[in-house]
Amino acid sequence: MSQEKLDSLLNNRWFVALFLFFTVFIYFWNIWLNDIWIPNEAFYAEAAREMLEKKDFLDIYYNYEPRLNKPPMTYWLVAISYLIFGINEFATRFPIVLTALGSNILVYLIGKELFDRKVGIVAAAVMAFSFQFVINSRYASPEVPLTFFFTLTLYFFIVGYRRRRFFYILLSYIALGLTILTKGYPYLIVIGAIVIFYLLFENGFRLREFFKDLKFLHLEIGIPIAIVIGFSWYVYAYMKFGQDFVEVTLRETIHRALTKKSKGFSDLFFYFIAILWGFLPYSIMVYYSTFKAIKDKVKGLLFPLVWLLTMLVIFTIAKGKIPVYIIQAHGAMSIMVAYYLVRYSPKSKIDKVFYSVSLLIPVAIAVIVIAGMVYIFKLDYMYYIAAIFPILYLVRYREIRLLPFISMLVLFYVFVVSVLPVVEKFRPYDKIGIAINDNVPEKNIPLYVENRFWHNLPFYARRKVYRDIPTKKIIKLSTEKPLLALIKPETYKKINGAVILWEGYLYKKGSESRFAILLKYVFKALHGDFSGFEKRYLIYKRWVR
Repeated sequence: MSQEKLDSLLNNRWFVALFLFFTVFIYFWNIWLNDIWIPNEAFYAEAAREMLEKKDFLDIYYNYEPRLNKPPMTYWLVAISYLIFGINEFATRFPIVLTALGSNILVYLIGKELFDRKVGIVAAAVMAFSFQFVINSRYASPEVPLTFFFTLTLYFFIVGYRRRRFFYILLSYIALGLTILTKGYPYLIVIGAIVIFYLLFENGFRLREFFKDLKFLHLEIGIPIAIVIGFSWYVYAYMKFGQDFVEVTLRETIHRALTKKSKGFSDLFFYFIAILWGFLPYSIMVYYSTFKAIKDKVKGLLFPLVWLLTMLVIFTIAKGKIPVYIIQAHGAMSIMVAYYLVRYSPKSKIDKVFYSVSLLIPVAIAVIVIAGMVYIFKLDYMYYIAAIFPILYLVRYREIRLLPFISMLVLFYVFVVSVLPVVEKFRPYDKIGIAINDNVPEKNIPLYVENRFWHNLPFYARRKVYRDIPTKKIIKLSTEKPLLALIKPETYKKINGAVILWEGYLYKKGSESRFAILLKYVFKALHGDFSGFEKRYLIYKRWVR
């Protein structure tokens, strides 16, 4: 596709409106139909529910026990959503979707600030459908809210710095405080490093100019503002929980970063591999764009380049490694990719090959995945048309720059509309909750779970859930008081007078957040093999003195 044709497309208001419609559609579609995911989403859903139940927005409890692992921002956002929409799955995810869309808007604004509107639009499109980001935008966790406040901080900084407007710098300090309230004080270090290295490179390591810019930032004003906002809850939690809070905070930050066992040489490539799958469909293009940005010394790309490389260095040095840690760099990668999609045309044959291959390989992967989903989950054969749609688009328009975006949009459409509903049939937690609350409305009667625990049960049970209770204790409890329990069929036979409120299969192969493994066992179950699930009875036995 010629740049003129791409420019014409980006100037077309109908095209931009269609992109916005499909983005909002994919982000919001079905978010109310899927049960709470475990374990991460369950923590935020249930803790926010307990905030409303206790009318206490400062103390964070999950399953009626203190949960001090993360600062409160995500809990607050979910709790506010509950106040507006009621306590349900839609309300749990609504603020996450809003902050995801907000992050896309911020990436558009940064792209527009550094280059122009077209780069901004494409950057937002690339960000909106990067695999890891859009998956995380569909359930409650701090990663997407963190991305929003993180990107908001950098947006205010770059606008204030380029325009020499301290008002925007002041707003960036406020946003930095909110970032700390979302995921913790380490992000003061991460964002601070990005700003410092950017100023050093921007000034060519001329220290006089660097310190002049540093003076413009008025750190003596801004850092205290960020600390007062970001550390306010830390001070409160320490005063309330004391040494317990200190130990949890150190374990979640310092110990995770410095003392976790390293896997050796492979750790150096952890995030490079995470980007390869997490930033699909433009992940290979990220490495192409990074190489070209360094080689060509494109001035406008210095900020996203420093943003990306600083995060890669910091999190590669840190011993604790989780793929979601790099999501906050998706904005930087999106801007770099957008620049080379909108403003660059390869000239040499070898450059054209690398450029084309970096765009076409992810498209091939998407086509194979779509076809695989249709076959594995026995979807309607008409979905095979969706699988070959990117190929038809390529043949018709001979355009590859937006082809990865289109292929990923089709993939997410098939996944959200057709695959997730199939998976949801094997996640009956809402049905368990309905059976509990319809038949045992007394909240003072807890739920006992035999020899296992599913983290989203407290949210649906609306009461205390006791986990990993031995079989002998379950049987003994049945003779001492009213018993509400989720037990195995063989245990049910040993309890006289119990009524079955629900029976069915529950996933037993660890966390459902390991989605690929869950899909494997759902596929097996669809073919009659329930080896990834176990039969359970929800029983209730009244107690008579």
